[in-house]
Amino acid sequence: MRLPSRPALHLSVVGLATGLLASVLLATPASAASPQAPGGFTGHGFDTCVAPDQATMDTWNLTSPFSAVGIYISGDSRFCGDAAQPNLSPAWVAQNARNGWRFLPIHVGRQAPCFVNNPASKVPKSVMSRSARTARQEARSEADQAVAALKRYGFGKHSVSYLDIEYYTRTASCDRIVLEFVDAWTERLHQKGYKSGLYGSGSAAIQAVDEARRTKRRGFTEPDQMWLAWGNGKANTNGGPYLSRQGWKRQRLHQYELDVRVSHGGASLLIDRNFLDVGKGSKAGKESTPCGTTQTFTRYSTLKVGSKGKQVKALECLLRRQGVLSSVDQHFGIGTARAVDAFRARLGLAPAGNANRVTWTALLSQGRNPVVLKQGSVGPSVYRLQRSLVAAGASLKVTGVYDGGTIRAVRAYRAARGLPQYPTVEASVWAELQRGQII
Repeated sequence: MRLPSRPALHLSVVGLATGLLASVLLATPASAASPQAPGGFTGHGFDTCVAPDQATMDTWNLTSPFSAVGIYISGDSRFCGDAAQPNLSPAWVAQNARNGWRFLPIHVGRQAPCFVNNPASKVPKSVMSRSARTARQEARSEADQAVAALKRYGFGKHSVSYLDIEYYTRTASCDRIVLEFVDAWTERLHQKGYKSGLYGSGSAAIQAVDEARRTKRRGFTEPDQMWLAWGNGKANTNGGPYLSRQGWKRQRLHQYELDVRVSHGGASLLIDRNFLDVGKGSKAGKESTPCGTTQTFTRYSTLKVGSKGKQVKALECLLRRQGVLSSVDQHFGIGTARAVDAFRARLGLAPAGNANRVTWTALLSQGRNPVVLKQGSVGPSVYRLQRSLVAAGASLKVTGVYDGGTIRAVRAYRAARGLPQYPTVEASVWAELQRGQII
């Protein structure tokens, strides 16, 4: 998706970190997952003309901040149509979904009636009819194409398809047809059980649709999400002069940097950078309390025989889950001390008779590890990670959301353990935590 005069994208991948990648993926097999397009999420995404090969996707998954990828799946005006996509397939989508990627399925079809094609383009774009009635018929037909492609690639009901309307010089008559087209496209997707997204230049289609919302255009069905192309370099969803704050709250994407070459883990791509705040956003959900007590504390004290209280109960709960203690109370007795030493023996550590930061870090981090955690990740694994980092010595608030504070704590831990300075957590980080390695 491009603003006018932007060059087409070309893919270049160099220096893939295949050794690291292979060891990580073997250590943490992917579990089945339905592709999310894009689901509830707050964080970073990218789009590129040709879907990257699997090695690049895997490398970027482990080393980049991106969690969502834009893919061109439908529309006759795509520069990167099916014939130009050597990697994109239902199997590619399924594999990357298992690895935790989210998707932004893009449809590039008819453009505004006043759209001006680039004479040098290898794929001239068709335009909408200037007849409102015909334009609506065209929109419904294209929505049907988009739904067929969504189904082909494995995206279920309620997935979003993003209609790409490139920059055009706004006029009242041109806006009128664009709004009719967007309205009919959205209604058709809704009839089929899917959601409508609109991608466009902030000063063209996005602004036109926002004005229709603000003026309460009669009979107009708003898209579910708005994807604003505005290259101001700011990774947020502020629409500036183009998209007012009142509309599409938490249903926005911002393409804030265009046509930049970016390298992560030795793999280089020409991309657009995006920031998303969609669905319900990255929302952690309620923190679990096994054994009826929290496992989250601002610091984890050294516990020994005679210690009492909630931290003792949390410790004993963790020891029971590891199969080295049979009962849980709030009293650190001889049995608890023996259980601690039994757990430490698994780690190759000498008996201590007390639970210090090493013990806490190793206990709190135990569990099944996802392939990768990064900004926007949420849930039990993030809670587990954050608690472990606090026990290891990080200054961090436990929220269940992989946020900026978590990124800083992860980088500090990686630096302390001599690991590459990625903003993500994968098998190498978990291995250090589960061995009780502290800062």
